Amino acid sequence: MHVRSTRNSRIERLWVEVGTQFVRRWRGFFTRLERLHKLDVDKPGHLWLLSVLFLNVLNDDCRQFQQEWNLHPIHGSDTRDRSPQDMRLLGQASLGIYEDEFEGICPTVLQRYYGIHGREVVCHRNQTGAGHPSDKADEPAEDDIIDRIKQEQANDVQHDAVEVPDSNTPFRNEEDESMFFEILEAVVMEGIVPEGYNLREGEDEYDENTSEYLRVGRRREHHVEISLADPIWRTRSTLWAQASSILDHFEANEFF
Repeated sequence: MHVRSTRNSRIERLWVEVGTQFVRRWRGFFTRLERLHKLDVDKPGHLWLLSVLFLNVLNDDCRQFQQEWNLHPIHGSDTRDRSPQDMRLLGQASLGIYEDEFEGICPTVLQRYYGIHGREVVCHRNQTGAGHPSDKADEPAEDDIIDRIKQEQANDVQHDAVEVPDSNTPFRNEEDESMFFEILEAVVMEGIVPEGYNLREGEDEYDENTSEYLRVGRRREHHVEISLADPIWRTRSTLWAQASSILDHFEANEFF
């Protein structure tokens, strides 16, 4: 989700690091699957297959980045070149472990709706707000506050929320799904590379180039080259082709 920002320079720098350290490589890989290796993002079965094959390793990359980031020193007079982990442990040692019941909520929102003066009181027409029981506005309900937050932040959101793909298995029963994974395991063990996925030399769109070019920036006006030269990406492309070809056979035979 893209929003306007004027004071989030530190978190925006973190997003740059997230992109350059591992996210762009995964984005380049998925782009390559779609461009060369028959990934169809409009097919629910393909989205399920992406999740099954790569979600765990993608999360592993994310956790590795998190660990490395938490150990790197942050320069500045207020941080004294300490790492995020150092500052967290020192804070817990001196102040105790803090449990935040509002974790994940923007501080600006908390200040406005739950600040030192309590919840914001809205006075309707002919209500003075002088504190008399007859004309003092009732405190807004929790649902009303949430609705008002949504309305006030609507102007900052640049596009509609992204629909989350359905990750449910396309198979009708567990037996068929187990058969799919058994066949996939056998194909991987045999090292079979299916035809038609542009992974074999001589195929029409076989591409020896290991780079993908992504459009980046707010207006997608810049291009960056993403190297997928590491052999792991070739291995993952082959795994995708093997699993996708088997899934297509199951679909053709009306297993789902």
